[in-house]
Amino acid sequence: MGLDITVGFLVDLAEHDPEEVDDVRADFAVVNEVLADNGLPTYEEPVAAEWEPFAVQMYGYSGLHYLRRIAAHLAAGRPLPPPGDDDASDDEVLAAYYGERGFRRLFRRGPSYEFDGRFEHLIKHSDAEGFYVPVEFGAVIYDDRIVGTMLGSSHALAHECAELARTLGIPDLDPESEELWDAADEPGAGPEQWQRYGIESFTCARLLAAARLSVERGAAVVFH
Repeated sequence: MGLDITVGFLVDLAEHDPEEVDDVRADFAVVNEVLADNGLPTYEEPVAAEWEPFAVQMYGYSGLHYLRRIAAHLAAGRPLPPPGDDDASDDEVLAAYYGERGFRRLFRRGPSYEFDGRFEHLIKHSDAEGFYVPVEFGAVIYDDRIVGTMLGSSHALAHECAELARTLGIPDLDPESEELWDAADEPGAGPEQWQRYGIESFTCARLLAAARLSVERGAAVVFH
């Protein structure tokens, strides 16, 4: 099992699992309630469309942590760290971005970090379920009524992933391209920087494609 992301979730359900549409529509209705409660525009998640849903698998759940780790280092004003490994989710800088204050930092025995606020929508979001909606807003919204608790903006996610793609030097590749798969399968290898950051680049390219399609189509990015 792993993380899947879809743009056009209700469109896909209407075709393949129509008995689930009403339940998931209710989840989107709650999202709109929360948007309205925060003084933001609401939107209508499409159930039918002329376009095909965009649905891809991510690099398990861990791929997000690889990408979030380098985003946290950049937001702390640090240089790009080396490519990640299986301990990416335990990175100290990423933990500090999350606001997880350990004993050592509490008593000033370890390093402290200041963050410039970038990459909030990428980092402060569930890695298992939830939504990025095609509505522009600043800070991530926290509300227990929402699936996944944290609601992000597709506009913000697209901006953040585009910045990371430029930093990594990711070329304009189809998110399903063999080049991305090869880079993810052999991280640390390859002549180009983005290939050496293979899992980070794979994750970034897929999230960027989903976020841009979300904005274009007026449909949420759904983590599931």
